[in-house]
Amino acid sequence: MHHLLEAAYYKSPVWVQNLAVSALGYTLRRERTGLEASELLRALTETERWSASDLQDHVDAQLRTIVAHAFERVPYYRRLSERTGLKPTDVQSVHDLAKLPILEKEPIRLAPTDFVAAGEDSEHRLIRLSTSGTTGTPLTVFCDITSRRRHYAFWVRLRAWFGITPEAYRATFFGRVVCPRGQDRPPFWRVDRFQRNYLFSSHHLHRQNLASYCDALRRLQPPEIIGYPSSLHAVAVYVLDRGVTDIRPRAVFTTAETLLPHQRRAIEQAFGTNVIDQYGSVEMVHFVSQCERGSYHVHPEHGLLEVVGPDGEPVPAGTPGDAVCTTFVNRAMPLLRYRLGDRVVLRDGSCPCGRNFPMVAEILGRIDDVLVTPSGRPLGRLTPVFGQLDGIREAQIVQPSLDRLVVKLVLVDAFSEVRREKLLYELRKRTGNELRIDLEVVSEIPKESSGKFRAVVSLLRATDR
Repeated sequence: MHHLLEAAYYKSPVWVQNLAVSALGYTLRRERTGLEASELLRALTETERWSASDLQDHVDAQLRTIVAHAFERVPYYRRLSERTGLKPTDVQSVHDLAKLPILEKEPIRLAPTDFVAAGEDSEHRLIRLSTSGTTGTPLTVFCDITSRRRHYAFWVRLRAWFGITPEAYRATFFGRVVCPRGQDRPPFWRVDRFQRNYLFSSHHLHRQNLASYCDALRRLQPPEIIGYPSSLHAVAVYVLDRGVTDIRPRAVFTTAETLLPHQRRAIEQAFGTNVIDQYGSVEMVHFVSQCERGSYHVHPEHGLLEVVGPDGEPVPAGTPGDAVCTTFVNRAMPLLRYRLGDRVVLRDGSCPCGRNFPMVAEILGRIDDVLVTPSGRPLGRLTPVFGQLDGIREAQIVQPSLDRLVVKLVLVDAFSEVRREKLLYELRKRTGNELRIDLEVVSEIPKESSGKFRAVVSLLRATDR
């Protein structure tokens, strides 16, 4: 039936599609707002100004609550307790986290319902979600309406930091296929009246269509623009190339992909405002965002973010490590010390914004997409190299084997031999002589089925990394 409805949607006129999108928006709005969300939002406006010690006490209390809930009601954690003798009372504060084992993705992939809290499994309460699965099989996760409302309250708070109210219109650029894939004429967007949301298709951002996207944004003048960095970057490059200077949102938010430096520069220049980057997950295990001063903060009321090394031990600030997260908001599927699959760098110090939230120095992206040399040396981020050279519209690095990198380039104009050699020089300066580097000029770099763009793609087996 789902596929039949989808087929009927794509065959319908645009005004009917707008009605369908708005009907879904009504449902989503009901799921995201309500008494729980309002109460939490009021609490969040207070906790963000608490002292560091008060915040730590609050975090420890939330940790005790979620651990007790998981051990009492979640099959996986009940079995863990029976097998190891571990009790929820053994975890009293963040200093006791190491007593809990790190949770990998595979057990969830094999038996997702083992992680659902008893009493939260009725059809009308559970909401089934799926991660994008761009590095393998998608992961099935669950939440309930209360969890979704709690999570959404953090988005409302973040928007409020930048003067965006829940009633403000916004333009979104995400992966939902709101237009038929074969559509070749505008509008490449649909309108959700209930959420005041113009949903722009990330799947139709081809060069020949960008003028209509630009014209729509000029006409709509949305106070907020939010989307994948790669999608907003494509529009921003067009805006800059055409000298358009009258699209001026109050705030631009990026999320769901790693924001690269050259993307940030182009988006900020095109829209005349700072980009606010947010880092979260479908699993609702963490919420990280930039503040008004540009610092990345972990929102501690949402969940815990640890950064650990290969041995599972915490790494010091400034050192890259694996993100391991514990949710405080998703009681329907309470994941404890869940290895997210991303690399993150923590940061010491305090922020001029005055919030005593933990800080993140850098979000490096997925572990699966870390490049390595034949000697096993992990390479740092290479993508900033592309921002140093003129004439590169888009780039992707693919590692098909341990001894080879393929760099795919979408060019603005002809690539001179001088620029080619300069690019190879900068890449080899960072990789050494262990890898062969091939440059491949292409007309377009396909996005994933989710609409996301992957700047780095590793095709290596896990045993080769």
